[in-house]
Amino acid sequence: MSASVDGAAGSGAGAARRPPNAAIAWARRIERVLDVVLGLMLLAVAATLFYQVFGRYVVGRAPAWTEEVARMLVAWMAMLGTGACLRSGGHIAVGALVDAVGPRTRAVLLGLRDTAMMATAFVLGWAGFRFAEMNAVQDSPALEIPMTVPYASMCVGAVLMAVVLGLARLGGETPPVDSSLHTE
Repeated sequence: MSASVDGAAGSGAGAARRPPNAAIAWARRIERVLDVVLGLMLLAVAATLFYQVFGRYVVGRAPAWTEEVARMLVAWMAMLGTGACLRSGGHIAVGALVDAVGPRTRAVLLGLRDTAMMATAFVLGWAGFRFAEMNAVQDSPALEIPMTVPYASMCVGAVLMAVVLGLARLGGETPPVDSSLHTE
């Protein structure tokens, strides 16, 4: 799949018929795996919170671990979701400036955006690694697992975001500014 300079993936007459290159195929695989993992995590959060409510209001005593599991899963879902929604334009964006300029300026703006995203991913990944490393000796109160587990989500999410963005650009796609611009 190719992308035009304006960032609308798949636009152009022959784009829909052309097979994806290896980089885009890998990005799609990563996104599909993330979609499944995120769906399972969402189900786990729902089941955990249902069990907490059941324990609190039916049994009369909520299990201590349910809130902690739900919080950790939500943190992981938020960070893994950064990579999952990148190519589809699912990140928060204001496209007024990008839509108002010509194709060359748009390409420069989108290049700057991607550079800023890579820099953000680097900083977030580094900070997540450092937080996970600093908190490795501390255990969570209810589950008694190392606090590295929730903090590692920052690093893993940042790496996935950078990988998916890099694969999209290597594959000739410019992730759109708006999800309404994306077609597959």
